[in-house]
Amino acid sequence: MNISTRIYCGIHNDCKTIREAVFMAEQGFKNEFDDIDERAYHAVLYDGKKPVATGRLFSDKNGDFIIGRIAVMKEYRGLSLGSRVVRELEKQAEDIGAKSISLSAQCRVQEFYEKIGYTATDDIHDDEGCPHVTMTKIFNR
Repeated sequence: MNISTRIYCGIHNDCKTIREAVFMAEQGFKNEFDDIDERAYHAVLYDGKKPVATGRLFSDKNGDFIIGRIAVMKEYRGLSLGSRVVRELEKQAEDIGAKSISLSAQCRVQEFYEKIGYTATDDIHDDEGCPHVTMTKIFNR
C-alpha cells in the first residue's frame, strides 16, 4: 500500500466518489452535499491513484474551524486512514490559524474521535435519523 495525501480547495470528484459510496450507498444518507463543499478544504488519501479516504475542513461564520465528512472506503477500514485524514485536516487548520476544532460525530464512532484527542460535549443531535454528538479539540501550541 502506497498512501499519499492531497489537499484540495473546493470539492474534488474523488471526494464525491468516496462520500457517495460511504454515506449514501452504505449508510443511506440523502443530503450529503452542500454549499460548504465549494469553500472547504478537502483531504483525499490515495492508494497509488485510487481515492480511498476523505474529509473536509471549513470555518463557520464565527471563524470556528470544523472537520466533517470523514469517510474511508470499506476495503480500507481498520488501517488508521480515518485518523490520518483527521490529522491532515488538523494540520491544515493549524497552518491557517486554528486554536481549536470541532466536529459532529456519529455517536457510534465517538470513541474513535476520543482516541485521537476529541472531547464530547453535551450537544447530541439528529442528522437524517442518525444520532450525532458535537466534539472539540484544543491545540496545544
